[in-house]
Amino acid sequence: MSIFVFASAEYTDKAEYNRYVELSTPIFMREGVKVLGNDEAGRFSDMPGDKAVLLEFRDMDHLKHFFALPDYQAAAKHRDAGAVMRTATFRKFPQP
Repeated sequence: MSIFVFASAEYTDKAEYNRYVELSTPIFMREGVKVLGNDEAGRFSDMPGDKAVLLEFRDMDHLKHFFALPDYQAAAKHRDAGAVMRTATFRKFPQP
């Protein structure tokens, strides 16, 4: 069953975050992660953030595999240097 990750990024160093995007985007594509939303104009109610992202993974094993990849871990160092990330992970609702 699909797993979604919602993330909000609050920039601390936009250049570092942009480097993360440059390095990680090909990894997302190669690994079959669906980027369902990616918006700097998104609106947050009481949650701080400059960007909203919604990802879809095939299942929890896919998610764990992806985030453990050495090349993704290297890219994530730029993410962590460039933004405070807040995330939520949840399963897709099974349609009756």
